[in-house]
Amino acid sequence: MANTSLYDLAVLHRADAFTGLIEDVTTLAPEFSTFGAVKRDGTWYEVASRTVLPTAQFRYANQGVATSKSTYKKQVKEMFNMDVQLQMDESIWRADPANVGSLWQLEAAGAMRSAGILIGQQTWYGTSADAKGFTGVRSQLSYSVGAGGTTNTTSGYLVWMDEKEGCRYDVGQGGQFAISAPRLQQVLDGSSNPYMAYVGNLQAWVGFNIGSNLSAYAVTGIEPASVTNWLNDDDVSKLIAKIPVARRSNLRMFLNRTAESTLQRSRSTINIGIMASSPTASYQPAGADGRPAFSPLPNQTNGYPITLTDSILDTETNS
Repeated sequence: MANTSLYDLAVLHRADAFTGLIEDVTTLAPEFSTFGAVKRDGTWYEVASRTVLPTAQFRYANQGVATSKSTYKKQVKEMFNMDVQLQMDESIWRADPANVGSLWQLEAAGAMRSAGILIGQQTWYGTSADAKGFTGVRSQLSYSVGAGGTTNTTSGYLVWMDEKEGCRYDVGQGGQFAISAPRLQQVLDGSSNPYMAYVGNLQAWVGFNIGSNLSAYAVTGIEPASVTNWLNDDDVSKLIAKIPVARRSNLRMFLNRTAESTLQRSRSTINIGIMASSPTASYQPAGADGRPAFSPLPNQTNGYPITLTDSILDTETNS
């Protein structure tokens, strides 16, 4: 059991109040603030989807056509209990000089960030990230295009952001997502001896809902060590060709830094050889020294915006 300690106080004691706490945990997980979220009563609900329409037919006069009907399916959508426990010995609470802010408040803010980071990884990898959480995007892809890599690769995920039928979060128990107020109570140490401590926790019920089964797509197998396995606009275009036109508005691509770098480098050439007298393409290589052939950092591909995240890993495996 990890509790705040006198050593933590010693580290924070006399720290410069103007500078405050320097945050060197730089993991960026923007998913929970980028996808839509709906607050829900309870911890589960049901949705219905139509998968087949009635059959439309032409007919001659005095000749009938076969009756037909839609096909529907029902799904149960669940939210899963997420918890961050905080505990601080009463003596440490009272000894806290709070010159860079209350130690309890620092821990509470850290708990909120930690929850966001877990939700970010769970969004893509589901039970591979935490077996007790919700199912992620990677196991619910409608289509994917392979960039060529197999092991130690990454992916670019293109998702439909529609808050009603696409991808969104559900927050159960009325949307509760907060740190409880600290309360003083008796707790036990490792030898079952009691002492007084302030306790609290972050409590939330969170689920990730992919409404339509045509909401999540990916370019997989992106591998920076192999030029042929970089992410490029052509692969994204091939992926978009598999997406129904009705799903092409409100798409957003999520990339990590590795995929972003390969997309930038894949764009960093200028074709200077295509002409009637010289039909073979030749290229001016890009240069990090600022030659104009070097592409700027990408913020979109094929007209769809890009969001950077550290939640997508470089250690994916593709068959």
